[in-house]
Amino acid sequence: MSNAFMRKDKKSRMKTNTMVKVGLMIALSVVLKLVLEVYVPLAGLPALRINFTSVPIMLSGIICGPLAGLLTGALSDLICFVVKPGGAFFPGFTLSSALVGFIPGLIYKYMKKDMNYNILNTVFIVLIAAGFAGVFISRGVVTFAEGAILYNGEQISWIFPVLFAVLTAAFIYIPIKTSANVEGIRMDKILFTVSVTQLVTSMILNTYFLSVLFGKGFLVFLPGRIFSNYVLIPLFSMFTAILLKSVASYEKSKVEVRNVIQE
Repeated sequence: MSNAFMRKDKKSRMKTNTMVKVGLMIALSVVLKLVLEVYVPLAGLPALRINFTSVPIMLSGIICGPLAGLLTGALSDLICFVVKPGGAFFPGFTLSSALVGFIPGLIYKYMKKDMNYNILNTVFIVLIAAGFAGVFISRGVVTFAEGAILYNGEQISWIFPVLFAVLTAAFIYIPIKTSANVEGIRMDKILFTVSVTQLVTSMILNTYFLSVLFGKGFLVFLPGRIFSNYVLIPLFSMFTAILLKSVASYEKSKVEVRNVIQE
């Protein structure tokens, strides 16, 4: 058997394997939307959707590359809309879903494996927290009067800024304590990947698309989306790490089985 034929056959198997994984991640994403999606009203509108469809989409980009992740995200959103529409079709959300798979693929393909992501996570989280707080204060959305905190002129409990500070500290501390490299899987890199992806897609793009779709201001939707992501990002990171470990173990077992057969 010629080397050229063997190389061609190997490439064909790799493409088939990639398509199988993409199909599996799309199916998992659709199932998660159907089973575990919850709508939370913002400004009187069902604008915040909490689900775990992003996890298999990000996983597709990490495992199969940015283009496969892009395809997984786009097809998942289109199929989800057909199966369970949540209103009128808006192409911006399809773009955002595609980027959910594309961005992790870029990070895992081009960013250095030995980089200290704990430092990046700390800088990233502090800047994001300070940046959003600064925007709210500079725009007059959050003000202070007589020892009270006002949001759009209405007093809110001190619990919210304290919770915000605690969650920010947890974001910094948890990956440092759990960044062990297990079978090539690093929690600090996963958290960085999920944080960047959610910032671009959920907190910026989707918030903007909602403001366009419902004719409301960007800052009307932003606070709720920020707080939801402060909860969802750690959960997404944890589930992504678990699934990556499962995939790594499965791939390892396949190699071992193949070696036994060949022997």
